[in-house]
Amino acid sequence: MKISTRRFGPMEIEEDQIIHLPQGMIGFPDEKRFILLRHHGESPFFWFQSVENEALAFVLTDPLWFQPDYDIEISSEEVEQLGLTDLSEGIQTLVVVNLHPSNGASEITANLLGPIVINLHNRLAKQLVLYRSPYSHRHPIPMMDKKKP
Repeated sequence: MKISTRRFGPMEIEEDQIIHLPQGMIGFPDEKRFILLRHHGESPFFWFQSVENEALAFVLTDPLWFQPDYDIEISSEEVEQLGLTDLSEGIQTLVVVNLHPSNGASEITANLLGPIVINLHNRLAKQLVLYRSPYSHRHPIPMMDKKKP
């Protein structure tokens, strides 16, 4: 199928590339279908491009890249919503990255309180909201020469 994107122009994608978020993203409940695109080469960043809204794309990254002890709990209700059968494999967890320009410099942060969990087998995803968590919605990402795990 063909989709239009503001950043990448028209793209041809396969149906099995689409990640389905039945409840949408926080703040975007009507956006339910996305594709995941690697930013470039060895970059630890991805684009989470809406299939329907050509202007909507989020930058995501694997939180283990900069926070190796990042750990979340997935409730039994969320496990059921995602159709998960084995929590030890077939799951990808990504977090939204934000750029905060200030005083001529930019701070890059990640929302560790709102991870996106993807079931890689059925392409269902959900953005979780972590309530009792030591993490921040604005966790600094150190910009060093790190490679994604």
